[in-house]
Amino acid sequence: MQKLNRIGLTIILAALTLPTTANAGSWICEHDNLMREITVERETTYPAPCSVVYNKDTENLGSSVLWTAQNDGAYCDVKANDLAEKLKGWGWSCTEI
Repeated sequence: MQKLNRIGLTIILAALTLPTTANAGSWICEHDNLMREITVERETTYPAPCSVVYNKDTENLGSSVLWTAQNDGAYCDVKANDLAEKLKGWGWSCTEI
């Protein structure tokens, strides 16, 4: 009986840790009156395929897909984080949301 309870608990914990949205990892970056958004978009609840979308809406420049990955979802996370850090180095204030 105790083994059955452990298995049930493991299944519940695994289900709770699954991603619940197709988007994971977003940053809002601001500088003066400008705002940029960096978003990691996922087509499914799996880490890949994914893409990094860079949005410059306040400048009426829209969105651009900067990077994509078909097999390695961590690639998108790293590239998005690196871009946020690069913007910070240029004086932007970036907040992960």
